[in-house]
Amino acid sequence: MQAKTSVLTGSTLISGLLDDARRMSASAFASPRDIDVAMRLGAGYPIGPFGLTTAELFGEQEILADANPWSGSIGVVGTGHMATGIAEAIARAGQPVVLWGRSAASVSAALEGVASRLATSVARGRDTEEGAAEVRSRIRGTTEFGELATSPVVIEAVVEDLAVKQDLFALLDATLPRSVRLATNTSSFRLTEVVDGVGAGRATLALHFFNPAPRMRLVEIVTGDAALMAEATEWVRTIDKVSVASGDQRGFIVNRLLIPYLNDSVRELERGATVEQIENVATAELGQPMGPLTLIDLIGIDVTVAALNSMSQQDPDPRLRPASTLERMLAAGILGRKSGSGFVVGTGIEGAR
Repeated sequence: MQAKTSVLTGSTLISGLLDDARRMSASAFASPRDIDVAMRLGAGYPIGPFGLTTAELFGEQEILADANPWSGSIGVVGTGHMATGIAEAIARAGQPVVLWGRSAASVSAALEGVASRLATSVARGRDTEEGAAEVRSRIRGTTEFGELATSPVVIEAVVEDLAVKQDLFALLDATLPRSVRLATNTSSFRLTEVVDGVGAGRATLALHFFNPAPRMRLVEIVTGDAALMAEATEWVRTIDKVSVASGDQRGFIVNRLLIPYLNDSVRELERGATVEQIENVATAELGQPMGPLTLIDLIGIDVTVAALNSMSQQDPDPRLRPASTLERMLAAGILGRKSGSGFVVGTGIEGAR
């Protein structure tokens, strides 16, 4: 039986996230500015944990003329939704892209997917036919690693499987010139894990775009090389995005703050708060774009549990252990929107009790 709880407030609901943000800043994992930018642009919060103003956060983000440190065709490895979204985002900024896939069929399907999204954008009045055609013309597909050899940076955006990523990075490292920087789009794993098989002297970094990449402005950057960080920061500006510098920890900034907060929200439910109370406090009092339980349904209970388990493997914080309700729902196949039932969608939570 659930215990009764006192009236739920925004400060109670978000207290764990605020504590995490303070620890991040105190440990130099990320600056208060970067934490606030990350949560505003990556999570859609109206204000970040440190309450910095828009002028303080974005006043220095003007794009400098002729400042692109990575000119030429950017390499993107992968043909899924995230890879094609990154390719489109870069092409929209006027820079050519070489999109690599394992087969001609997968590359063709990826390019058709980009064309379809652009056509939808034209139909909705967001793009002109001429503009969409220009974006599409900047993306070239290939199945040959050699086509990436002249790219200043190659961005990996394949399946979130550490072994797959490690094998791919080792292959890229063995195939491409040392001048090519290798980047991963993951935030599920640490950069040091992904590039474990890469030889010394190769420039590596994480460039974590958010979904949907053409519209989301945030890019989290992870690298221990100050010069590479400066290059990446300037390049992100040239493609009309905003960057933050993150330490190398699973989840980086946004997911490391957001996912435990979602878990905290489920625990408030277990303590007796109702779905309606939690959602209303988050949206009406905290001004969040959607309630945490709605967001879990959107992300997927399975994805949320996997993210918590991934982070808890390397961090003993008990808040990273999935709430028992999440585990019961997962075991029952109640996954949120994708299964038609969840905390807000359908009646899945009742069936998990």
